[in-house]
Amino acid sequence: MTKILVTGLCLSRNLGGPAMGLTLVDQLRKHFGDALEFKFAVSAEAFEEESRWAEHYGLKAVRRDSMFFYWLQTSKIVRCIRGVKRIVRALRQRKSVIAELRMAAPWDIHQVHKEYLAAFQWADLVIDMSGISYVGDGVASPLAAIHSYSSLYYSQRAGKPFARFIQSFGPFDNWLVRYVAKKEFAKLPFIPARGNHSAEFCRRIVADTSKVHAFPDSAILLPANFTWATDFLKKNNLSQKEYVIVSPSAVIHASIRGAVGGSVGSKHVEAMAKICMGLIERGEQIVFLPHMYSQNLRECDRQVARLVAARIPKGKWLIVEEDIDPMMAKGLIATSKYAIVSRYHALVAALSTGVDVITVGWNIKYQDMMEYYGKERYAVDMRQHEPQELADRVRALADDFGKPLSKTEDEKFRHMQKDAEQRVHDAFKLLFDWMENVRPHSQAGVRLNG
Repeated sequence: MTKILVTGLCLSRNLGGPAMGLTLVDQLRKHFGDALEFKFAVSAEAFEEESRWAEHYGLKAVRRDSMFFYWLQTSKIVRCIRGVKRIVRALRQRKSVIAELRMAAPWDIHQVHKEYLAAFQWADLVIDMSGISYVGDGVASPLAAIHSYSSLYYSQRAGKPFARFIQSFGPFDNWLVRYVAKKEFAKLPFIPARGNHSAEFCRRIVADTSKVHAFPDSAILLPANFTWATDFLKKNNLSQKEYVIVSPSAVIHASIRGAVGGSVGSKHVEAMAKICMGLIERGEQIVFLPHMYSQNLRECDRQVARLVAARIPKGKWLIVEEDIDPMMAKGLIATSKYAIVSRYHALVAALSTGVDVITVGWNIKYQDMMEYYGKERYAVDMRQHEPQELADRVRALADDFGKPLSKTEDEKFRHMQKDAEQRVHDAFKLLFDWMENVRPHSQAGVRLNG
């Protein structure tokens, strides 16, 4: 039995996590058979929900930690500073200082850290599946690079082989992000960048460029649940190919500073509402499909969809209110007329099922993915357009949809679609070969399937 610890993603809330994770499990089991055991390192804060979804998928979960988070929670200096701030806040608000300090006491971070390190000791090998790592473009904090490095750091401490699988890297404009990324990349067996732009970023900072490979997102191999989609449409009096999927993003709305420019931050809702008004004027029925849901409304696409819906006429839209899995979401996208998405894995689902799609995103990863299907002109960067300009551009692009493709165009797209799938299979072959080489000697010759 080969024990695999998977780090860097989630199994609940953000559908991109299970989309990649389930594809990984499926492909590894198809190749190696059932002689594999998985543990997924997931958010400690949302562990109850993560565990529920892990059980739903037939997987095991462990609470994760990171070097930087552990230091923040255990540093005496940091805790003292936080304590002083909480005392001052309690005094200003005339609350009980003791009660405030008790609330500040960290949850059992030492136990979580201990369990996380034990998971590395348990594993035979570690695979990191972060969707995006080492981004130094000014959107995320450079300190996130230390968080990204944690999986390799803990793997080395436990003496366990470590590899990353397909994810977006770069750009490396920030010196700290670039330094930490170079440090890790030098130790990786291969660097599986998600797209050609990401791969080029990596080649600029590594000594051995032959280690860098460009692949599409692995979730293009994820199957769609058409049974659920059919039931959902029937329940809501909808028919296949008679609605448009709109997928807004809580990340763009709440986590990207408005100072970045364009239609991010507070302007995201305004921009999506203008886009939706354009759809309604075209006579379209809108289905808002959240790809991230959370009780924390700042992290909930459903809440963003509600804010957008409040600005457009009633009766022209509905929101998917239940928490669904990525196969269900892919089924709903696959049976839509076309899609306009700010969520990356909604884009992946549309492209891999042949659905026309416009993506209004915030990172080069969207264009990277579109290029594998020859659809890069439909990738629009929200950071470069104000809301009305963005809506006008989306409307102009949507005018292309519904027109029949010529035989040549159809054959070209199908060829690119097949080529993208083959590239992902090539990525898994790279991973399979690495696993064959690093698995314990007692298991190295075991090939139950393939």
